[in-house]
Amino acid sequence: MTKRLACVAAAALLLILPADASAQTAQDGRDAVQARLSVEPGYAGVFGVAREGRMSTGLLGQAGPGRPHDPSAAFRWASVSKMITAILVFQQIDDGALSLDAPVSSYVRLPTLPNADRITIRQLLAHRSGLAGQSELLNGPPGDLALYCTTAAAEPGSVFLYNNCDTIILGKVLEAVTASSYLDLVNVRIGAPLGVTLALPDEARIEATMEDGSAEAPVWPSGYGPAGGLYGRIEDLLTIDVALMEGRLMSAGSLETMLTGDPASGYAALSVWSYSPDLGGCIGKTRLVERYGEIGGVQVRNFLLPDLKLAVAVYSNDHRTGFGEVWRGQGLSIDLIRAAACGSPGA
Repeated sequence: MTKRLACVAAAALLLILPADASAQTAQDGRDAVQARLSVEPGYAGVFGVAREGRMSTGLLGQAGPGRPHDPSAAFRWASVSKMITAILVFQQIDDGALSLDAPVSSYVRLPTLPNADRITIRQLLAHRSGLAGQSELLNGPPGDLALYCTTAAAEPGSVFLYNNCDTIILGKVLEAVTASSYLDLVNVRIGAPLGVTLALPDEARIEATMEDGSAEAPVWPSGYGPAGGLYGRIEDLLTIDVALMEGRLMSAGSLETMLTGDPASGYAALSVWSYSPDLGGCIGKTRLVERYGEIGGVQVRNFLLPDLKLAVAVYSNDHRTGFGEVWRGQGLSIDLIRAAACGSPGA
């Protein structure tokens, strides 16, 4: 029996086994996630589950001809980087160096940034700054990322507009108040305490397949910076997820502020989405924190279920992977959460 057929058989078996969310280990969850991904057409990537502080990772498919995925290798985190930037912001708030409701101009001078004296740190985190999206990147080293964020599309605070510029500007604020580079902050304030090292590559990368089967265009991670440029291992992401849920990265008050979703903005919180859906299966209604990432052909899904002390992280380097939306109550993403928690997608 081939490995893929064995996974299909395992998935079928899981559907008839009893499930108990409290009895599942990280390894159990990883095995169930792998079984579900093995029957998903076109999926290729690495994935992992963290439960009660323990982690288990896996892989499926090929990264390239004859080159299997390696869970110990770093991959593109895309907009999951925004969550990391938000953690740094709240650490500075806890240290008294930043205030959520102070304007950008209180901390850094950015002459080309519209409304710098009115856009607050909170509005940047909540994507309510009114800034337009990041302008088109050069096919090469990007230079000063603030120069790609020079247009206002709305009044500060007036509307939710998801974009990279909000987080790029937060990176500028962090560098100004700490006199450190963004990547140094990531690795000193988050990486070192947790034993992980993240990167922000400054060269073009091609690592994914598009919908038509072609290779993605070259991606310059440094062109996305704090909004999407970070690289790390799947275990690194799970390690940060666990530390965040356990309250080891910021104060309890800051964590609650960061993870409080706004119903008027589709439950967008400050850099993540946070709400309490009924996930069905063995889970029922529980708090869910979501952070998605997507650049080129890469897709990343990061799910935290604090009440279950559970995190699920999935990376795909094939843009044909259809993750769906958890809030719709069906699709690959909710299947993976149920698999990690219950031992099978529908249990």
